[in-house]
Amino acid sequence: MGRTNVVRVRCRGSLVGLGLVILMGFGLSSVSAVDARAQAGAGGAASLQIDPRIQELLEEVSEERLRALVDGLAAFETRHTLSSTDDPDRGIGAARDWMVDELRGYSDRLQVDLDCYRIAEQGRITREAEICNVKAVLPGRSDRRVYVSGHYDTVAQIPEGVEDVWAPYDNPAPGANDDGSGTALAMELARVLAQSGLEFDATLVFIGFAGEEQGLFGARLHAQRAEEEGLRIDAVFNNDVVGNITGGNGLQDGASVRLFSPGPTDSPARQLARYIRRHGGAYLPSHQVRLIAREDRFGRGGDHTPFNWHGFAAVRMTESKEDYSRQHTVDDTPDGVDEAYLARNARVNLAGVASMALAPPAPFVDNEQGLPRLDRGETGYDARLQWDPSPGAVAYRIFVRTAWTPDWEEVVTVGDVEEWTFPDLSIDDYIFGVAAVGAGGHESLVSAYVRPPREAEPVQTVP
Repeated sequence: MGRTNVVRVRCRGSLVGLGLVILMGFGLSSVSAVDARAQAGAGGAASLQIDPRIQELLEEVSEERLRALVDGLAAFETRHTLSSTDDPDRGIGAARDWMVDELRGYSDRLQVDLDCYRIAEQGRITREAEICNVKAVLPGRSDRRVYVSGHYDTVAQIPEGVEDVWAPYDNPAPGANDDGSGTALAMELARVLAQSGLEFDATLVFIGFAGEEQGLFGARLHAQRAEEEGLRIDAVFNNDVVGNITGGNGLQDGASVRLFSPGPTDSPARQLARYIRRHGGAYLPSHQVRLIAREDRFGRGGDHTPFNWHGFAAVRMTESKEDYSRQHTVDDTPDGVDEAYLARNARVNLAGVASMALAPPAPFVDNEQGLPRLDRGETGYDARLQWDPSPGAVAYRIFVRTAWTPDWEEVVTVGDVEEWTFPDLSIDDYIFGVAAVGAGGHESLVSAYVRPPREAEPVQTVP
């Protein structure tokens, strides 16, 4: 175990003062010296070490290619899950074949295939059907996975007054924004990251789910199989309706995006949301990531949810101003997608995905009983944190916030140790977390010290 670090010092004001005293007292490596100016706000984004390679990749995201992808998807007229699978020009079968060809053309490094399941009639699936997700895998040095997703299927009601001349579920449903935008984003990131020449620690998975509009079937089936096979999925960046800047009420917002994540406050999904906001704020400070403390839009759902059901960290990114009159209608056409806004949302995804994939895995902070290794130290009044070392880590970053605050307030980088003590800091009053930092300065997800809730135990009474 690494050396325990304790400094007996009293500081007035915020924890930043305490953190800086600790930092200066131990002479950290050059990796951590760059962020000794720990700052509050956006999860301490100012403490991040910016990687110029990631900055260059952000410029590789192409508005023109995103526009072409959205146009190409909408050109199949419908991508309903139960639409034609053998028409070469129209329907979901033609669309998924085109996606496979596009992805295979990006790079030999991408492993592209269909992730298919045969399901029985159920819910909004009105007959036995094959659900096929389109998947492209960029192998990393480890088997831990980071996903970027959208759903490529569509749905639309037949407009009033229009004669229904189509076979069942083959009526027009262009789905340019819902969710051609999210699918195009995932495909564009597959291109940029596969062509980057970078070797990532994490394996990257770019996936277009089917069956979302009928009940999240593609995501449910994939997440279920992932748990059964014991896959390690560190994060799912789900993008659904991310290309429009003008709401149905006329209000516009092209400078922010909403990020939904289910609770509780320190759930894996919330840690992922904080990570995306932190890294998005560092690389794209002009594009605000708005954290929304709920699973999804009110009464709505998305493909991130099944991953949370199966224990994986997953979030949903959605445009700031939605136009509901164009969703699930024949009016969801490419002219409702702003490619410049879509590109900015793609860059927010890329900043988080690339940073996480280049970083070491998050450290384990729980003991064999599943309880966090956080205690009051030898004095009974300190905050002592312990964790397992992460492969590839050269330093660790400790996050602190008051226990009623939703986002991290203070960030302190420490050396290559496995234990840290804050003197005279109550573990009752603050929430703590720790992330691993790699040789390149990239930061893992934060592992929070959270106790599982106590279960109710019935009281035995005497008859």
